[in-house]
Amino acid sequence: MMHRMILTIMLTACVGIIGAPALAQNVVDFPGTVLKVDDAAGKLTVKKDGTRFTFVVDGRTQYAGVKALKEIKAGDVVTVTYIVMGSQYIAQKIAKK
Repeated sequence: MMHRMILTIMLTACVGIIGAPALAQNVVDFPGTVLKVDDAAGKLTVKKDGTRFTFVVDGRTQYAGVKALKEIKAGDVVTVTYIVMGSQYIAQKIAKK
């Protein structure tokens, strides 16, 4: 009985270790120029070379060079570090240059 319990625990641990990379999310940096800031909606639109992304900004978003989204203006140069969740680009960090 004890042997079976140990085996079950070991198998569960192995499944957790093998499955962990599937849970990891790719973190991507996107440098560009701010087109629009919507502080009330928590959205930031950034463009670079014809590619435009609208990022979701929330309470977990970190900042460098500014303290909050409301300090960022259209025309500012930023780098947004983000992850993709479903169809949304979630800003993890916004660094103003």
